[in-house]
Amino acid sequence: MSKATALRIIYFLVFCCTGAWLPKLYDYCIFNGLSVSQAALILSITPVMMFAVQPVYGFMADKLGYKKTLLIATFLASVSYLGFLVADGYGVLIAVTIFMSLFYNTIQPVLDSMALQIAKDNPKFSYGTLRFYGAAGFAFTTIITGQVIDAVNINAIFIVSAITMFLAFVCCFFLQNEKFEKIETAAYSNVLDVIKNRSLLFLLFCVFLVSMGATTIWNFYSTYLKDNGATDSLVGYGLSFQGLCELPIFYFSARIILRLGLRTTLLITVLATVVRMLLYYFISTPVATLPVELLHGFSWSLFWVVCVEYVNKLVDEKWMATGQSLLYAAYFGIGAIAGNYWTQYFLNNGMKVADVFLINAGVVLGVVVLMLLFLKEKKKQVL
Repeated sequence: MSKATALRIIYFLVFCCTGAWLPKLYDYCIFNGLSVSQAALILSITPVMMFAVQPVYGFMADKLGYKKTLLIATFLASVSYLGFLVADGYGVLIAVTIFMSLFYNTIQPVLDSMALQIAKDNPKFSYGTLRFYGAAGFAFTTIITGQVIDAVNINAIFIVSAITMFLAFVCCFFLQNEKFEKIETAAYSNVLDVIKNRSLLFLLFCVFLVSMGATTIWNFYSTYLKDNGATDSLVGYGLSFQGLCELPIFYFSARIILRLGLRTTLLITVLATVVRMLLYYFISTPVATLPVELLHGFSWSLFWVVCVEYVNKLVDEKWMATGQSLLYAAYFGIGAIAGNYWTQYFLNNGMKVADVFLINAGVVLGVVVLMLLFLKEKKKQVL
């Protein structure tokens, strides 16, 4: 089995796992009697751990290589999901979530590093065409998970997560051992050299604001639909359709960026996020929300690919890993934490998720204005 084929399968299975637990974690917390504030803390653990795990995955990958790092991370992550089935009490749930996040957060940066390496070595591949299989996994598992929840209960999300992550662990044995495989450790000592780049700092600030608004979609989409009377099965259909809408965008992302340029593509994706959240606000019938998910491919998939490419373009090659780690920290770390507590604040004050979408649309629209004013397209295009 080639390295690219093995990577595709692992991407698929890892995102099967992600699609099972991530969109439903808030529902799981509420089902188990946690308050909105307690649930927000649980949701924030994974992005907080994003900071702590950066030097961990860098050290592991440097010392052990991609394959051994993924074997360790996928196995321990799969075991951790079983912990949610026996977690008894808020404190235990916090501990299990920390353990899970430590190893779950290790996986995607390593997979992305492998994808970027393959794309660099072989021009017939691109990051988007490899990441395509992760979107397929997300779409596949979300619809199944919704059906299983209706048949059993919310705890089923962690059974699905444990199984799919364990299968990813098994498939990691098929990865090739390559002596040259290295990830430049994203050590914090490198950060000072990178943050001197004002263009990069501005981009990361915009990514942070977009993430703060979009986190409401990631973590409270199920609650939004249920506020309007949706079942878990319908939520599953919606999440699955999101994943399906990612597929063509990931596949053709390199061509889109080459045709439009990084700046124009980024502006389109952020504007798509604004329109998407406005539509969520005005729609009150759950089934009518499904056509809105057509925007998911642009507002998320293309957005993420263009951000990865933009960071690669803005930072020196020797700091590439550090630049990508800062992108992860801005979106999945600080932005997600802020978005969780931002949404929780409004929910605690009696607002519905739909109302938060309206506020977030205004915030992200401000990002569009900032980008129009201050974000410049570089002459040299790196894809």
